[in-house]
Amino acid sequence: MKKILLLGALLLTSYANADNCDSARNTYDDIYCTNKVYASADAELNKNYQALRAKLSDKQKTTLKRSQLQWIRERDANCTTDTGVNVNCRLETTQERNHWLLERLRECKTIGCKSSALN
Repeated sequence: MKKILLLGALLLTSYANADNCDSARNTYDDIYCTNKVYASADAELNKNYQALRAKLSDKQKTTLKRSQLQWIRERDANCTTDTGVNVNCRLETTQERNHWLLERLRECKTIGCKSSALN
């Protein structure tokens, strides 16, 4: 029973340390923190995509969807290696796409949604 409690305490300490992303202590912590940031960026990407989509005509929605699917294919091709997924690459690529989506939203709000900008 004492061994189980000790193991549980060690695991909880490990998870608590992994959550302190300011001072990642090892590769595991660094990967854990990068994945958390990526998950947040991906959620933001989905939110921004839906917000932009809501402002577009049907034809523009089709263009945006085609553009988004092409971006996903390029991201996957560029951020996948023989050993797996490069999370840092996906994070940077997703942050760039978020910026692009936010720029399209800004354009829609200020000058109207330009179809040519959605490609």
